[in-house]
Parts: sequence; C-alpha cells; structure tokens
Amino acid sequence: MGRADIYLQPDAPDPVLPEALVLALARAHLPVDIPVFTVDRVDESGGEARAYLLGGGVVVKVQRPHRLRPRTSLAKEAALLTALAGPLAGRVPAVFGHDRVQTAHGPVEFLVMSRVKGRPVGTRSLTGPARRAVLAEVAAVLRLVHALDVPGLLPAGLLPVDEDADALRRRLALGFADLVDDLDARPRSAALPVPAAQVAGRALGALPVRLGQDPVVLHSNPALTHVFTDDAGVFTGLIDFGDAYASHPALDLRSWPDPDDRIVLRDCYLDGRSAGPVWEAVWTVAMIHADLAAVAGRPAHVAAAAADIRLRLDDL
Repeated sequence: MGRADIYLQPDAPDPVLPEALVLALARAHLPVDIPVFTVDRVDESGGEARAYLLGGGVVVKVQRPHRLRPRTSLAKEAALLTALAGPLAGRVPAVFGHDRVQTAHGPVEFLVMSRVKGRPVGTRSLTGPARRAVLAEVAAVLRLVHALDVPGLLPAGLLPVDEDADALRRRLALGFADLVDDLDARPRSAALPVPAAQVAGRALGALPVRLGQDPVVLHSNPALTHVFTDDAGVFTGLIDFGDAYASHPALDLRSWPDPDDRIVLRDCYLDGRSAGPVWEAVWTVAMIHADLAAVAGRPAHVAAAAADIRLRLDDL
C-alpha cells in the first residue's frame, strides 16, 4: 500500500459470493441475448476487486469491502468504459451495468461487463516484432484515452486530478518516498549509481515548474497485468480502469518494468511528433521512477533499470 492509500474499512468482511447471487446480479443488467448459467472461475488476483468469470464472456467485478480506498472506484471505471465504448469498442470491456445492492451477505458494489479475450501479456513470452506490435496497440489505445474530455466526463470528485505542476510533484514525491523506503531495506539498491534518496531528489528537482498542458485521463497501469493478448500474441484489449486519474500523459507510459519497452511505447505514442522540452522532462522523471520500481520489485530487470537510471541522471 502506498503512502497515499488508506483502506476505508479494513476490517469489513470479504465473502466469496454464492454462484446463484452472482448470476442474479449479472442477469439484472445483461441483455436477453446474453444468457449466463455458470460461474466458471473466481479471479482473486486483483487487490481491490474480485472478478467472477461467467460463461458467455461476462465478468461480474465486485469491490472487495476491506480493500475499499479513495483512488479506486467501480463507478469511475463504469463511467470511463462507457465513454470509451465508441472509440475503443472491442479493445476495452463493454459495460452492461453498475450498481450497489444490499444482500444477505452484506452490501455489494459490482460492475457487469464483457470479458476481454486472451491472457495478460505478462503471462506470455513475447519478443521482437510481436512485442513491438502490442506496444504500438497500447500506445494507440492510450492516445484515445488521453483524448477524453476530463471536465465533462465524470461527477466532480470521482476522478482525481493533478491540476498543475505542484500537484504532479506531490504525486511523484509520494511514489518516490515509498520506493526509497523499500530500497533502503533491499540489497538490490547496491546496483544503483547513487543512493535511492539521491536518485529521487535529483529527479524531483528536474520537474518543470509549469506543465504547459491540461491534465488528461490516465489508465494508471496499462502494462503486464492489464494488457491482454491472444495465443498468437496479438493485442486483444486493455482492462481495469478503476485506478484512473488525470495528470500528465507521460505518467501512463511508465508501467512496463523493462526500460526498452517503455522507450518503444513512448515512440509509438508520439508517432513521430515532437514532444517538447517540458514533456521530455516529465517523461525523464517518470522513467527514473519506473526504474526505481523495477530495481525494488522486478529482479529480472534490475541491471537494465539501474543502467537506465545512470543514463537519465546524466541527462538531467
């Protein structure tokens, strides 16, 4: 849990719902031409939500009460997916309904939506042109997400917004502080060119005082667990918009642990356009943050991330 995360009801019960109840919740929102009869699997991999995977290509995503936190919201996810239904049809889940109901098992907030085919790209071995093609698809999806109209999209307060450079600095400072604390207790920090606290301090010091653009809607983690591909390695969709917020677009390009993936994603996202010095400065700081995260939590990427930090620090 990050420093900005506070679970609102940590002691709340978190029961796995009976199949009959899950099916009833789904049927209340599904069109008649999508019959559902079984819960095929319960996915516990999400930290804040539990997903019931139903026959017929349907998901019932339920907020886990003990993991309710301000920045995660099924209502926000439903609104964003509805707004994206036109430009990204077939590449994000289709929403059938969102509701909160009282049941014999307590209050339940849930989202009924379609399943994206395939598996997370992080579960596959995908290299070379096939991997680049997936990253290009992710970049194209993110450009459309970032083009959403922030002010008119959601009720006030539902989408956290970094209104200016100071707000962006506060967000990144919290993230860096968590990573520094984590790395101080890990031998992997020896791979860094200077102590983690110095890396963080130099990065934050390089942030621009003005961003020069309005905040855009961000997915927040469009990477290994949320990008799906089919068995041939072809991109099938992006899931899980529950942690979305609005900030600088470069922050949505930092979630891949391998620095090379992030560079490809950036190049595909810009698609030949010049980013400008302010954009590049935020991108550099976002890369350093991602590199520290990889050193802290991704053993396979420690060497590459540490080397990238050396490169980025030299550019500051």
